[in-house]
Amino acid sequence: MRIRGEIVDIRFRNNENGYTVAVLDVDGEPVVTAGIFPSAIEGQYVVADGDYVVHPRFGRQFKAELVREVRPDTLDGIVRYLGSGVIKGIGPVLALRIVNTFGDKTFDVIEYSPEKLARVSGISKRKAMEISESYGKIKVMQDAMMFLQRYGITTNTAMKIYAVYGKDTVKTVSANPYALIEDVDGIGFYSADKIARSMGVEKNGWFRARAGTVFTLKESARLAGNTFLPESRLIADASKLLDVDENVVEGAVEKLAAERKIKRFDLEEPSVMLTSMYRVEKGVATALIKLIDYADKLEYDCGGEIAEYEKLYGINFHEDQKRAISLAINSGVVLVTGGPGTGKTTIIKCILHILKNLGMTAALMAPTGRAAKRMSEATGAQASTIHRALGLKREEYAAEAEPLSADVVIVDEFSMVDIFLMKSLLDHVSPGTRLVLVGDKDQLPSVGAGNVLSDIKDSGYVPTVELKCIYRQALESLIVANAHAINRGEMPDLHRTDKDFFFVKAAGAENVAARTMELVVKRLPSYLNIRSDKIQVLCPMKNGPAGAINLNNALQKAIVGGSDEKIQSDDYCYMQGDKVMHVVNDYDIEWKIVSGYTVTEGKGVYNGDIGYVSEINAARHELTVDFEDGRRAVYTGEMISELQLAYAITVHKSQGSEFDAVVMPLVSGSPMILTRNLLYTAITRAKKFVVLVGEEYNVRKMVKNDYVAKRYSALKYFMTDADYEIGMLFGRKDDGDADYNEESGAGEEDK
Repeated sequence: MRIRGEIVDIRFRNNENGYTVAVLDVDGEPVVTAGIFPSAIEGQYVVADGDYVVHPRFGRQFKAELVREVRPDTLDGIVRYLGSGVIKGIGPVLALRIVNTFGDKTFDVIEYSPEKLARVSGISKRKAMEISESYGKIKVMQDAMMFLQRYGITTNTAMKIYAVYGKDTVKTVSANPYALIEDVDGIGFYSADKIARSMGVEKNGWFRARAGTVFTLKESARLAGNTFLPESRLIADASKLLDVDENVVEGAVEKLAAERKIKRFDLEEPSVMLTSMYRVEKGVATALIKLIDYADKLEYDCGGEIAEYEKLYGINFHEDQKRAISLAINSGVVLVTGGPGTGKTTIIKCILHILKNLGMTAALMAPTGRAAKRMSEATGAQASTIHRALGLKREEYAAEAEPLSADVVIVDEFSMVDIFLMKSLLDHVSPGTRLVLVGDKDQLPSVGAGNVLSDIKDSGYVPTVELKCIYRQALESLIVANAHAINRGEMPDLHRTDKDFFFVKAAGAENVAARTMELVVKRLPSYLNIRSDKIQVLCPMKNGPAGAINLNNALQKAIVGGSDEKIQSDDYCYMQGDKVMHVVNDYDIEWKIVSGYTVTEGKGVYNGDIGYVSEINAARHELTVDFEDGRRAVYTGEMISELQLAYAITVHKSQGSEFDAVVMPLVSGSPMILTRNLLYTAITRAKKFVVLVGEEYNVRKMVKNDYVAKRYSALKYFMTDADYEIGMLFGRKDDGDADYNEESGAGEEDK
């Protein structure tokens, strides 16, 4: 449906994203209209496409999907428009004089014959040209918006495009619509391709083939974690995406290589990697080797310190634990892996004890806020997220990052760290600083690209200790015992009712969902003396009756109930009191922490941060979230799409977190998803209590399914290559001594 009218009142305007609530005069009737407006000034005329809706609090209004500015078509309208202040130099009185002089030719005079404006009292020749120039800028934007909207581009996206290209919008987009992918946030290949094809761009054209090939590599990284692809697979996948012959993509690969947009190399087969990704992964390899080779050779005997710690706390370390502690003190980099109950946290505490005795400082960090909080509670030392410790503003990898002021950096939950975060971390770790990486190799790999933990372990270059001995007291927990059984490919004990691990039988997805709801809403809160929203549902999948989306909506209704004040965004409707998770890294969101009379301000909310909606303002399309660590952030407009309800989350989203109680609904599904390490990861997220809901044969299928999706990553290969390059550049001797040149950037750029 389309309406046309004059803006007579502006009730709300977000200048950052253009979200506006305005009253339009439509044929003499006031119509409240909400949507993204390119600009909003009283007296302006707009055409809006959308539909009438009934807001539970504000009543009937027009929800605009597309808004564009148009010229007023009456003399009174032209006077109000010109007098609104939209054109610099014209007020209400002068607007009336201009219209009285030129009538319905006013806009033509301003645009094409501005010198005639000098006939009007109060307008000099100079002012006439200033008026024309001001109107010209408005006209350029209006023309650009009309051009973009002609190809189905939303007002919000059109505004983003115009903010990047300005007066060159039409020329740039017409020349190469695929440039939008790299230049404008939020535009991917499919959107750009739709625009390009509607503009008549050739199916086999170079710009399209180039964009599709690069998109294939980027999507492979985003969806599957691959940092490169075999060339044959890249060509096959890209040609399928583009629906063109493979020779078209082969030509694009050749040209992209010539442009140095991609790197071609042989690993086990001819492979292709984005040059930007190559620099990140190669940079990680080089930095790790430098840390190892630059490390002061302390050769400190930790035996006495370890014995003192054992006596002080009444524990007995296994030999592999002692080795891990010694390597952490004496090596440039060490990787410590182990499952639950193997003493990883105890090792960290002992390392901190020894460092304190040696007068050395440590920085503790983890990928998520929950993991950092748990690390602090377990060790008694301050820990923070990696992002906050590094002061990251964006996912950039500056050549001159400020180094961390610590002798030793200890990173927990390292399996979550992707190649980009690892590069950022290493950019801030100076040679001579020790790096202790602690994680569980059997957890799901990082959501982001790379296979960092596994590649470091498999490289053979970084000293690695795998903890296999499980503390006796840890085995008293059925959660720990069952987790290790699953990891060995053995069925967990599903029939005990006296411990912390339970199995509730339910057949069929609908019944599994119903039993899950019953447990979370009714039975467990009284049994565990815990609020329903503190029980975390971990789902293998997002969709389906027992998927995260359906359970979130059902749990929201049961826990929060209904509210007139709510905001709809994507899959969810948000209300005050809702439990939510931020699901992307956003370095620009502003937050505050208020503690008494002290207010701390900062920027950045990261993937996996959980909080609660404390305030809703539907009229402003705005909500406030209080995060678990005390930060308060305000979300408006499209920012809200960075949130999801978090009563139920996928297992992948739970990585790095720990919850007192976990309920996991299990139903039949793809064997590529329902794997042993997914079940293992979910169970090890629980601190005190686990309930599996489903049928026993689904548990058995997951336990027996040791499928691990192939990830193409090059870090382990680059570590061997970088070791060779650094040795040649610095003349490293066989015994590992070297005379290093710290200013060299070996391995980070093409040589």
